[in-house]
Amino acid sequence: MKSIALTLSITSFLLISGCAIKSPEYVTVYQSRGVIQCESAGITAADSREQLSSKGVGVKTSQCGQLSGVSFISVCGAETSDVVIHSIEAKDIRLAEMMGYSLVDSTQETGDEQEFDIIPCE
Repeated sequence: MKSIALTLSITSFLLISGCAIKSPEYVTVYQSRGVIQCESAGITAADSREQLSSKGVGVKTSQCGQLSGVSFISVCGAETSDVVIHSIEAKDIRLAEMMGYSLVDSTQETGDEQEFDIIPCE
């Protein structure tokens, strides 16, 4: 009888505890890949993800992109519009910003918001 009562108590506790666990919320951040035309391929998405993870930032997804609506001159030595984009846990946004990442703010008006074209990572 004690065994059944103990089993029911543990099962009830686990079911109630499971309901209290919240899934993390995610935000999107981006940073220039640091590509310099004719000179440097910049940072890869995997390296950028590793930098964030090594500082304790929870990264869900990573992808490459280019800023749209922004012009860059095509000449050796100039920067490009290449960026790395990550979906990170919202609780880690301050740490990511301290590392040089910018938040993609979906509440801004479309005219002010940085938009991206997703491209394959090289």
